[in-house]
Amino acid sequence: MIDEIAKVIAKADGFRFDDDAARFRRLAMAALKPLTRPTEAMVDAAYEAVRSDECWAVNSHRDFRKAVRAMILAAMAANDAPAC
Repeated sequence: MIDEIAKVIAKADGFRFDDDAARFRRLAMAALKPLTRPTEAMVDAAYEAVRSDECWAVNSHRDFRKAVRAMILAAMAANDAPAC
């Protein structure tokens, strides 16, 4: 996930990812960091997205907040980058 975001950032900036991969990975990490604290709108959107699935194990807004945070921190950890 980090590399995918980094590649998009590099392309948007008019550079090749391979020319400075470490820089673009740092920018990707910076872009993801605010997402570790989901806004109410993000939590509401996630809740609405799965609300109709009766088998879904997450049952509250607080659980969705934890789930979103865990997913993003997992992506950051998978890249051996420091977590928030």
